[in-house]
Amino acid sequence: MKTDMKIYSSKEVAERLKLQPVTVRKYSQMLEEQGYSFTKDDKGWRLYSEDDITSLQYLSNMRAAGKTLHESVDYVATLYRSNLSLSQSAISLQESNPMMEFMKAQQEFNQKILERLEASEKRQMERDQNLLKAIRETQEVKKLILSKKKRWWEFWK
Repeated sequence: MKTDMKIYSSKEVAERLKLQPVTVRKYSQMLEEQGYSFTKDDKGWRLYSEDDITSLQYLSNMRAAGKTLHESVDYVATLYRSNLSLSQSAISLQESNPMMEFMKAQQEFNQKILERLEASEKRQMERDQNLLKAIRETQEVKKLILSKKKRWWEFWK
């Protein structure tokens, strides 16, 4: 952590974002459950950077725009895990309806691609199982043929 970077307590963040401290802690806890990582002091208390405050502000804005808490937390945590920034210019662009619609469409497209990949993998597994079954049956037939075949000394019987 950089020593020249300003850090804030949850109370300071709450005052800055005009939220209750308990709300800041709840949002932070939910973000951590989704993989977001806050810096902590020796006592285990969260220390907030400017980026963390920006993320919490964006989450608060999404809530004010009518998104559910879980949708908002998932979205912010996904951006964090993807190492994407929530700079002020990005926030204003992402709050516009066309961008949100595009993002929803992209998520739906990604989900369909994942479903197709899973279906393809399932078909490949079934194909492999059928191929192994056919190979086993072929080997059994060869064994049967070889067991019924007369050997050269049995021709005189």
